[in-house]
Amino acid sequence: RPIQKGDIVTIKGRMNRAFATSMEVEVELWAENPVSGENGLATRSFVTMVAVSPHGHRIQVPQVEAGSKAEVEQYNAALRRKEDRLIHCKESEHLDISKVKREIQDAEELAQAKGKRIIPEEDMPLTEMLETVLPSHANAAGTLFGGHLLSLIDICGAVAAYKHSSNICVTASIEDVYFLAPIYVGQHVHLSAHVSRTWSSSMEVFWARTL
Repeated sequence: RPIQKGDIVTIKGRMNRAFATSMEVEVELWAENPVSGENGLATRSFVTMVAVSPHGHRIQVPQVEAGSKAEVEQYNAALRRKEDRLIHCKESEHLDISKVKREIQDAEELAQAKGKRIIPEEDMPLTEMLETVLPSHANAAGTLFGGHLLSLIDICGAVAAYKHSSNICVTASIEDVYFLAPIYVGQHVHLSAHVSRTWSSSMEVFWARTL
């Protein structure tokens, strides 16, 4: 459910599983209307955290013991999610951008053959953002706080969607965000995004990235 102005937001975090130096934390946001008393789950996410020393080296973390049936299910699911992340990261390292563009072009040509309206890539509204990482943006390890980067990605994607639709747009989901390398204070974050596909009332924003 959407979180409305005036709602009371409760954030719950639970450790699902610990590995050698990383942990999966399940985070839930609950929103309560203080007038009606209606309370519902607004969003759930699975966050991977890595323990590091003050010098940036990974350190071992205590293990988690699953007790209840629900805890055991999430404990086992956490391993499957980690395996999927590792596979995806491996694929991302060898991602052929030119191949992705060819696949998009083939899909556009197929849509044109079916009589659907396609906006040429050169006419796609491109949204670009550039921000310098300041000390206030950093975490305890001195690198860019992941939550701030997600905020930038969300803003960049929202502006791209707004420029395309000429309407107010809200975020329904963000798929598979992986922090492959640290971003340090003083470095610049460059994001670019454009709408890759639309449906009846939703849009996918493609390739918001940092350089």
